[in-house]
Amino acid sequence: MEAVAKLNNYPTSPRKMRLLADLIRGMEVEKALGILQFNPKHPAVPMYKLLKSAINNWEQKNTDEKVEDAGLVVKTIMVDCGRVIKRMRPAPQGRGYRVRKRSNHVTLIVDSIHNNGEVVSKKKAAKAEVIPAPVEEKVVAEKPKKAATKKAAPKAETKTKATGEKAVKKTTEKKSTK
Repeated sequence: MEAVAKLNNYPTSPRKMRLLADLIRGMEVEKALGILQFNPKHPAVPMYKLLKSAINNWEQKNTDEKVEDAGLVVKTIMVDCGRVIKRMRPAPQGRGYRVRKRSNHVTLIVDSIHNNGEVVSKKKAAKAEVIPAPVEEKVVAEKPKKAATKKAAPKAETKTKATGEKAVKKTTEKKSTK
């Protein structure tokens, strides 16, 4: 059974928060907590608290199971734009530049692997699907190389784009002098 936790109007741009969300999407909860705890980005702290909140919500729904035995996984995590506070900043020659202070909404859903067997971490699923087949080696007989003979290069004809006329380029031949 899945549990949801939401964080609304956190004053960080959604783009910065999505970088962290992409790190932990599809991961096991213990691993995700470790990554967020030691991540130097400033939105890592509220994301860590949000993940802990989702885990506690799951524990309250499932009182008979333990978190360690359930194998919790970050099923989905979405970062959406929140409200934008608009401010003005003084600019040269009496103008003003607009400053947009962005915020975001984060929705995090946690689910157990053992529930239906549907939720599997993306990295483990990708490794399971890619199994290389054994490759048969074929021995190819090499043909003897012929000595290269020098021939004069043919004249190259090209059409110009604007007029459509043919332009003839002459290639210079190398003459060896002894």
